[in-house]
Amino acid sequence: MKEPTPMTKPLLVVATVFLMTSIFILDLFIPAGVLIPVLYTVPLLIALRSPRPQFFLVMAAVSIVLTIIGFLVSPLDGILWMAIINRSLAVLVIGVTAIFYLVQWRTADQLRTLQELLPYCASCKKVRDDKGYWKQLELYLQEHTGAQFTRSLCPECAQTHAHALLS
Repeated sequence: MKEPTPMTKPLLVVATVFLMTSIFILDLFIPAGVLIPVLYTVPLLIALRSPRPQFFLVMAAVSIVLTIIGFLVSPLDGILWMAIINRSLAVLVIGVTAIFYLVQWRTADQLRTLQELLPYCASCKKVRDDKGYWKQLELYLQEHTGAQFTRSLCPECAQTHAHALLS
């Protein structure tokens, strides 16, 4: 069973939002052709520290939207096609960063799932530990969880044993 993902720390959220806002304000006063939106990768790198992938993906989407708004609102002092190409490159960098992060996160999640699998023998029910040794299930669980076990018989096994003793 997977544990719930911890919340993103408030300081991380504040730092990321502050940097993104600062970059956007800077972008509003610098000509549209200057590649200021690439700076959004800095708060995105900070957002990587969040345990929630949704936070990073939302920040990446906000960065792309702010890049487009910045293009529409910033003064156009240069060549239009150059400004469009620079903004497109910034969107591409942010988008590719988000895609790589998503792929990496899914791969790490699959690895966590595989690490949670418990290999056991189909015949004797012994469990293989991290070092490759086979142990009784009760001993393995006791070592890894601290659980204590008592032994008893279920009604079906008690009846089977009673029949075996009487035979």
